Amino acid sequence: MGGREAIRGFSIQTLICLLDSLQANEGTWVAVTIEPDSINEKADIFWEFSGGGSRLQQVKSSKNQIGLADVVSWCKELKASGQAESYQLMLAGPIAAAVLEKAPFDGVDVPPPSPIDILALTDQAITKLDRYLLLKAIDPLPVAVRESLVYLISARLLEGAAYGKRLAREEFDGWLLHWIAVAYPEAIKQRLSVDCSVLWSSVELSSPAEISRRAFEIVLPLSVINGGASTAVVEWFLLRVSSQGREMRYRPVAIMPETCSGTLNRKEVAKAFGEFAICPKSAVRYELLFTPIERAGYVVDEWPHGWHDLELFVKYSGQDMPRSVKKISILIAMDESSVLGTKRVKSISISDLESFLDML
Repeated sequence: MGGREAIRGFSIQTLICLLDSLQANEGTWVAVTIEPDSINEKADIFWEFSGGGSRLQQVKSSKNQIGLADVVSWCKELKASGQAESYQLMLAGPIAAAVLEKAPFDGVDVPPPSPIDILALTDQAITKLDRYLLLKAIDPLPVAVRESLVYLISARLLEGAAYGKRLAREEFDGWLLHWIAVAYPEAIKQRLSVDCSVLWSSVELSSPAEISRRAFEIVLPLSVINGGASTAVVEWFLLRVSSQGREMRYRPVAIMPETCSGTLNRKEVAKAFGEFAICPKSAVRYELLFTPIERAGYVVDEWPHGWHDLELFVKYSGQDMPRSVKKISILIAMDESSVLGTKRVKSISISDLESFLDML
């Protein structure tokens, strides 16, 4: 195998190792450095692990059978380098049976060889990519997209390897998700809809600062949970209120602090609402102040007594359309309207338990 073809094979082999390691539960790697040597038809891959350990891998390839003597010599040289805590010799091409029968050599692990055929390596990388996508709850990609991703990532690995660039695991993970989003955005949209949830449990009604408007201001305590492996960004929320032929729209204008007592006092020190991020495997909780939107077709006056339907929408970055969080109905009567013109608030639970109890 020529130098250029060898380097391409090394990069795909490295990609396979990376994808395998991303799915492993033990020995989590935090960074990898690749240094190819096309003249000697080898590549050194240096792994750093979360526990502080390290591993040096050397990839050797040949279209002729690799004999026992050569493997023993390579293992001895690799171990003598003294650059890591563990060592592994990765072989590509046909090897003598004695190699697998007698391995390891000088404490250097020698796994079963990979095919030297670039097409076979590519197919193997595509299979590993499928497993990675399944782990990330991303719908399967078309074959052409997966093959393009393998070549794209391999080229990027070669680019970094030319300078011996240290690649952090988060960076590699980010590459994959970014390129998947660019090549096949529907997959990321589906993943967002699966991985992000919004919890909404109550409605707090209060009087507006300008009492002449008579429309409630609303505080919603919301928790956004990101169960995925990449950061999700919430751009905005929208609350739709409808009743008796009336239509209202509410938007979040402020993030209410939790340290002040009383809604009016909290409004004075609230921070303006803006888009926010939720890190992977984490959640954020905000109490958001919603005020009515003044626009043709939407009313902004006092809510009439009776039942009102509320529907909350959320818009994520990367999704074309907002999606509905929850639909509820609340009853507005004299008790709720009495907060207008006062500093009092009315909190309404939207738990489904009451409606369930009525069915018993």
